Amino acid sequence: MTVIQDMIRETLEEEGNEDLLDYISEGDGEAIDDVEEPLSLDDSFPSTLFICNLPQVGQEKYQRLMKVVGKPIDLFGQNEKYMPMNETTQTTDGFMIVTYETTEGATRALPVLDGYKLANITLKAVRMDDFEQIVSRREKFEPRRELSHFSRAAFRDWLGDEKGREQILLRHHTETEIYWHDPMAGMPILCYGGEREKAMKKVWCDWTVKWSPWGSVLATFHQQGIAIWAGPTNSSNEFTKKNRFPHENVKFIEFSPNEEFLLTWNGSLASEDDKQAVRIFCVLTGQKMKELRTPGVAPLGGEFPHVLWSHDGKYFAEAASDGTISIRDTETFTLIKDEAGKKKNLKYDGLHTFQWSPKDNTIAVWTLEKDNNPARLVLVQIPSRVELASRSRTQVEASMHWQSEGDYLCLLVTKILSKKTNKKGATNLELFRIRERNIPVDIVEVRDTVRGFYWETKGNRFAVLTTDDAGTRPKLLMYALGREKCENVASLDLPSNSFNNFFWAPDGQYFVCAAIGHGDLLFGGLTPDNKLEILHKEEHFMLTEVQWDPSSRYVITAVTQPMQNETGGFRYSMEAGYAVWTFQGRLLHRAQKEKLFQVSWRPHPPSMLSPERQKDIRKNIKTFSKRYDALDDQLKEAARSAFREERQQKTSEFQSVLDRLEEFKDQRMEENGWGEAWEKLQEDQGWVKNQVTHEEDLDITEELISSS
Repeated sequence: MTVIQDMIRETLEEEGNEDLLDYISEGDGEAIDDVEEPLSLDDSFPSTLFICNLPQVGQEKYQRLMKVVGKPIDLFGQNEKYMPMNETTQTTDGFMIVTYETTEGATRALPVLDGYKLANITLKAVRMDDFEQIVSRREKFEPRRELSHFSRAAFRDWLGDEKGREQILLRHHTETEIYWHDPMAGMPILCYGGEREKAMKKVWCDWTVKWSPWGSVLATFHQQGIAIWAGPTNSSNEFTKKNRFPHENVKFIEFSPNEEFLLTWNGSLASEDDKQAVRIFCVLTGQKMKELRTPGVAPLGGEFPHVLWSHDGKYFAEAASDGTISIRDTETFTLIKDEAGKKKNLKYDGLHTFQWSPKDNTIAVWTLEKDNNPARLVLVQIPSRVELASRSRTQVEASMHWQSEGDYLCLLVTKILSKKTNKKGATNLELFRIRERNIPVDIVEVRDTVRGFYWETKGNRFAVLTTDDAGTRPKLLMYALGREKCENVASLDLPSNSFNNFFWAPDGQYFVCAAIGHGDLLFGGLTPDNKLEILHKEEHFMLTEVQWDPSSRYVITAVTQPMQNETGGFRYSMEAGYAVWTFQGRLLHRAQKEKLFQVSWRPHPPSMLSPERQKDIRKNIKTFSKRYDALDDQLKEAARSAFREERQQKTSEFQSVLDRLEEFKDQRMEENGWGEAWEKLQEDQGWVKNQVTHEEDLDITEELISSS
């Protein structure tokens, strides 16, 4: 400040205005920003548009292009156009800047010019204020991070429904809908169908959808990746977005069993050597944890999955075509170490498939015969790599089937009598008792051709579908694996050879035997004392899916068709729809849904009750069910009252119409004299009214009344 004062004094003395020196301030003075607000420059261009995708032309066609493009531009008011010439190429750069006199003109012009067809080109128009943001976008898509993580507090609110209702997911046409299954209402009730997204003119899902294993979140497929949604909550029926996982053109996903991780696959083949074909994300944060090439083997057959999770989500494994199994942990996402402390794969010559135990970190490996080495089944403990058991077989084909609790493993072995003719012999069911010392094996021989093997959920029983060599005598066989031996406890000659699949209820005991692709349904149960009961026989023509609800109370049968660009869609289009049944086979609801692609129950999380507590509840189910029986009675009475009121209202309305017609009739008869003429006709007929009473004894009861 002192420097400025000295400069002012020198200037006044030079100009001979020393008398003004008394008016110079002696202090530092106030900052200019404190005296008045600082000036801010307006760097916005609200009335300017940037138009690109124009043809690049030379000077000879410059005016002609300016005239052609100017016609739609000039429709919205006076403007200035700037289309620069490139000094190097002597052509235009393919864009134009247009500034209107008013912001209103630019606002009206933008939606028209953006996408405007000009001969064989389409113009792209944006506001100049948005230009910097657009050109600074990254070439690689990265989702906007709105949260570092999200809360799971309300993920299970839907399980607290007062009516104890289940939820059903439907994917049809372009709709994704979640319904409450309400038996009292007689039909599903819509919970959420993307109403918020529709109001915002957005698409909730581009392709397919999938529930997480515990039903906490719903995953929707999009061009750029996967989004997960949770809901409803106690305060809203809406589903809200929780996270996004970028993976362009994703085809399949797989959650880890504990819902901690999400695996995505873009469908590329192993031969394409795509280093980002498989991605693994943390569900809670959205962080990408690992990228892999497409493994060479799909252990369960089919197109997917290539990577299998352990039951607790601590490990994931993949197999290569050279017989190696790579197992990684989910803490470091690196290979597990061997006994020497080295990170190393497991190697098995002739590897065909492997499966994790449903309850333990144990894998079952099946290898084929190769170079005079027999086929082998190996049980390996992870991460110690200790072999728990090993069995060798020759000239066989086999498949593995784990029981849901990991207590038993069935190796279904079929003897091959001739490799040239592929003639097969009897089938042995080799049942490994995993929990017992040295893992003993029970062997059950089945003479007929085995069409399917099915463990009872949470039980020690299993079902086998068989047929004779001619395929004309289908049977259902039931076995129970006791402490000492395995016994055939029940058998049934099936009414049709079309029965080809079997579905146990999630809690066991009850089942549905179905003819997938045909439509026959057989509802039944195997009592605790091993008595086979057939409850009902039904049909759902051309059904493709059968699903039990998590509570074992209801069954969905459906005819679904593949998504677009997949073969076989037209075959099922006419019959597309679903039906809901009780576990006894009583139909509750049936609906046709054109272009029905998916239908599924919402899964439940594992029960927080101990097995002993669950057993006690089942034992005293009548005591616990009284509350719900009373609630059901109230709902039924409310439904009956509503029905009576509706019927009474309709009856009253109809009676009102009849009364008006009767009144109109009497009025017309009186005006025309028809009333008097009718009475006279009745008198002339001479009819006499006689009343006769006829009595008849329907029943006689005699009671002896003793005197007191």
